[in-house]
Amino acid sequence: MFYNQNGEIVSAIQLDMNNRSFLYGDGLFERLRLFNGKVFNRQNHYNRLSFSLNELQLDISVSVDELFEQTEYLAHQNGLTSCSVRISIYRNSGGLYTPETLLASYVIETMGETSDCFPFGDGLQIGVYDKHLKSKGLLSTIKSSSANFYVLASLEKKRKNLDELLLLNSDKRPIEGTNSNLFIFKEGKIFTPPLSEGPLLGCMRSLVLDNFAVEEIALNLNDIQTADEIFFTNCNGVRYVKKFGQFEGFNNTIAKKVVEKLNSLI
Repeated sequence: MFYNQNGEIVSAIQLDMNNRSFLYGDGLFERLRLFNGKVFNRQNHYNRLSFSLNELQLDISVSVDELFEQTEYLAHQNGLTSCSVRISIYRNSGGLYTPETLLASYVIETMGETSDCFPFGDGLQIGVYDKHLKSKGLLSTIKSSSANFYVLASLEKKRKNLDELLLLNSDKRPIEGTNSNLFIFKEGKIFTPPLSEGPLLGCMRSLVLDNFAVEEIALNLNDIQTADEIFFTNCNGVRYVKKFGQFEGFNNTIAKKVVEKLNSLI
């Protein structure tokens, strides 16, 4: 398996102990999918990565388009046409909390996928994570290397033996899952929390908004409990909910339509 480190194809990654992502979480990452050797949902990934690099003041040596071209080339070198990809970007070493530079480095890695389309899996059993709350600031929308909140929520999910947990913002409103954006279908409409509520700026979320009529409104737990349908999205597709605590009997009709639409875009 090969990797790409700063534009070079290598068989192993070299990182030093002064790596600022390791020391301070000073970086970000982008998860995406390739189908037929091409970046899927490219425009939304381009928009998010450009926005995040700008907000975190990280300057990489190539354009975002060139980064995606290198991603596709790496997949080809690894003999992959459909795969998952992680692009990790970290500020170059130097300084304590105050960096010495805005320049950043990157690593691209590919992970093979068995499916060349988005599957429609089994329903999820979900609960709520309320030990810690997520802020509603702009930084909350970025896929930062600082992920303690998601790690702790995922550990709680594992402890409770659930498939997913709803994460709450500082107003104790549900905004997302541990690795995905939240949608509900209720009273004939699709709803999702707006970015001002603090969810991640998900690229699949953006694609759903591009292709379906979705209202962005603040939700509460009662909205989730009384929804006709609940589903989550991330770069790996769509997952629908069959049980939320003691509430069950949710539909999956809209989730199916979303999966069908995604597969038509491959």
